[in-house]
This record gives sequence, structure tokens and C-alpha cells, in this order.
Amino acid sequence: MMEIYVIQPGDTLAAVAAKFGVSVDRLLEVNDLPHPDRLVPGQVVLIPEPPQHFLMYTVVPGDTLHKLAQIFNTSVQVIAEVNDIEDPNYIEAGSELVIPGWIGIEYTVRPGDTLWSIGRQFGVSPGLIARVNRIENPSLIFPWQALIIPQQVPDVIKQETETIAYVFPDGPGLREALDAAGQCLTYAALFQFRVDGAGGLIEPEGAQEAVEACKQQGIAPMAVVTNWRGDLFQPDLARSVMADSAIRTQTISSIQSVLRRLELYGVNVDFENMFPEDRPLYTRFIRELRDSLKPDGYLVTIAVAPKDADRPNAPWVGTFDYAALGELVDIMYIMTYEWGWIGGPPMPIAPINQVRRVLAYATSIVPSDKILQGIPLYGYDWPLPDTPESRAAALSLAEVYDLAYRRGASIGYDDISQSPWLRYSDEGGVRHELWFEDPRSLRVKFELAQEFALRGVGFWSNHNAHYAFGQIWSLLCDTFSVVRLPRGPAQDWR
Repeated sequence: MMEIYVIQPGDTLAAVAAKFGVSVDRLLEVNDLPHPDRLVPGQVVLIPEPPQHFLMYTVVPGDTLHKLAQIFNTSVQVIAEVNDIEDPNYIEAGSELVIPGWIGIEYTVRPGDTLWSIGRQFGVSPGLIARVNRIENPSLIFPWQALIIPQQVPDVIKQETETIAYVFPDGPGLREALDAAGQCLTYAALFQFRVDGAGGLIEPEGAQEAVEACKQQGIAPMAVVTNWRGDLFQPDLARSVMADSAIRTQTISSIQSVLRRLELYGVNVDFENMFPEDRPLYTRFIRELRDSLKPDGYLVTIAVAPKDADRPNAPWVGTFDYAALGELVDIMYIMTYEWGWIGGPPMPIAPINQVRRVLAYATSIVPSDKILQGIPLYGYDWPLPDTPESRAAALSLAEVYDLAYRRGASIGYDDISQSPWLRYSDEGGVRHELWFEDPRSLRVKFELAQEFALRGVGFWSNHNAHYAFGQIWSLLCDTFSVVRLPRGPAQDWR
């Protein structure tokens, strides 16, 4: 697993590379740093594991592939394939073979060493060390002698996970975002298809092009259906769709039509800011939507507000009956973020202690293999002092690092919320406080998803460009084995 290194004062990328024995090019590849010469204290760099090389073994008289396969716990077929050996029954003495699944570690013999003590140190038999190094008399080794210590590479089994990202078909930077995510996304949620309150859907511009871009990357696209009007989630709009039988039926029919026409994998219903008393209406709407779409094999998913207990009368969260909805849907994406929000006081956006409470409650009443943990891929920059009129600005991780460099500020980290922060003064002398997500906070969220055995994790940002920072995806794919759906003709997605 990749190590996370926090930049210290005076660090350069070359110095970090030398410290960990990796190349600068490799660090740049993994971290996708836009300005590698602008490191700031507190910034995070992912350290990839050094490249692993196969162990080289020199064949001696009497060796056979069968004997070597037994010694190195592998198979004749694997050794033959790796070394392009046409006749597995014949190998020539003196030839060098690559032993797959093994690496060789350089070791210099110290005074007092024996093959037995070296073998105990590295967990390998003295006989195997002698064989690899062609030592005829195991008792005759001498100080400063260079040895190759064979080490079997353990099989690293990563937990499988499904992932989703909410992206904007009508926004700039979509293809760059999908290119950056590459093999690390299962689904893309196309935001947004808005209900019109009369049974129809208002489709975002560029929807068809976005679907094709997703499929080119092997990412399954879904339609995000919302109650958005103007610049808000409208509770009256949601009610008009859910309460009237004819409009409800027509809306479901419109959703089904869009899924078929655009050849989508499924739907994600993101109704927010609903009236708490409309709880039964929302549950009925999801039930009827499920009943209409499941015969055609569509995935039915929803986005729900986070809560750590059932609060039927509370705004934003009261409408969501976790237990009832968990029985109906394939996936429940829980928006475990926005504790710190654009109009509120400066604070962590997704503090891990709060996220844990939400997931503990959710998994107590909803199967964990239906839950995706929502993760924000943005930061909020609040001007100080905090007033009711002040609003935060959203920034990407790359923008945070650049801002810290330009302002000569160091990045801090809060151990309770497991969230990074930044404080600085702008050119007008106004103080700012910024909370965001970096690989440290993302890793603890990934570990939480593993702890609760969730179906996976999902990501939200209101700008496609925020997804284009490669460090995020390097960490994700280093942690999980991301489920990828079978590729094929568009009609085969379902």
C-alpha cells in the first residue's frame, strides 16, 4: 500500500524521492502535481512502493522446471510462460530464469553473520539462499560478501468496491475528469435530469455525449433525477410529482423513456429539501419506480441525506425512511458531507466522527452491501469573521495547494475530525479559514467503508474539474479493487 508523506519545511520533490528510493518521475506519475516545484508544509504526497523485480535464478546441472516449481512454490507452466520456454522438459545449465512471484533483496554480509542467521532475519531457508547465490559450502560466507536474498511476494487481496462520481454533462472538463478517474469508477451519475412537475423531465445539455464518454472509459452511466428548479431543491416540486397519481405515473414513464433512449444503466433519484411530512409519498414513489424499472434490469439507486437516528419530523432528513427505502433500492448513496457548508460557519466538511455515527446507524437497518459512502472532493474557503452574509468559495485540492503556496501558508490537520485545514490572509488583509479533503482524510474514509463492509464509496463535487486531480484516484485504486462492469455494445450494459 502506498505511504502518505507530509511535506516538511525545506522539502523538495527530489529530496522526497531520494528519501524513499523512488524516482521523481514516479512521484509525479502517482501524484499528478500541477506545480511540483511549489510544495508547501503540510501538503501530502503519495509514496509508491519501489518497483518489484522478479528473482533471477541461474540453472545448475540437475535442475528441472518441476524441481524449481516445487522449491519456489509455483508451477511448471507459470515458469515456462514467463521465460518463453517452449519445451518445459528441457532447461540448459547456466541459463537464467525469472522466478515469478519472487523478488531478490540485496544484502551485504556483516561480521558474525551465518546463512542460518540471515535466513532467520528474512524468513527464508538457508538452503534457498545458498541455492540462489550458488554457494556450494553454506558455512563459507565472509563479511562484505554481496548476497541476493529471495523473498516471496505475498498476494495482496484488495477489497472489492463499487464507486460512483456525480458529474455534469453540461459543464466543462467532463472528459478530462473521466480520463483522470480512468479505471477507478464503476458508475457515473449524470447530474441532472430535472422533473418539471407535470410528468416530464428536463434533460441536461450534452447528455448523449456524456453517455458516450462514459462508455468509452468502461464506466456505467446513470441519470440523476432531481427536484431542482432555479437554484434550489424545491420541496413543492417534489410534492407535485409524488402526490398526484397521474403525474407520478407519467414522471416514472418519462424516466423509463430516458433510460431506454440514452441506453443508461439505471437511475439515481436525488430529491432533496423535501417536506418531512411527505415521507410516505417519497417511499411510495421509489416503490413504484422500482416496480416499473426492475423488469428491464435497470439499477434503482437513491441519494439520501445523512442522519444518525430516525428523525421523521426533521428538515432535510425526515423524508428518508432508511429502513423502508433500503428494502426497495439497489444502492443507497448517503451524502456523508456538508457539516461544513457554503453558508455555515467554518468547520470540517465531512468530519470522520460524524460520518462514523451516520454509517453505524445506517448499517444497523440497511444491508451494508447496498450502501455507498459519499465523499466530498472539494474544499470550502470561508472569509473571516464569519457572518450570516458571508459565503464560502469551493476549491479543488489542486487549487488549495496552489493557494497555500501563493500565500506562504502551511497546511494543518485536525486529528479529531481527521480533516486538513488552511488559514491565510488575502491581498486585502482579510483572514480566511479553509477546510478540505486530502489523501490523509480520504484514506480514513476508505478505511471506514472497509470497516462497515459497504458496497463502496461515491464522490460529489459541483465542478467536473475537481475530479481531474490524479492523486485521488491513485489512492483509491491502491486501496480497493474497483468493480468494473462488463463492456460491450450499448444495449448490453444492462
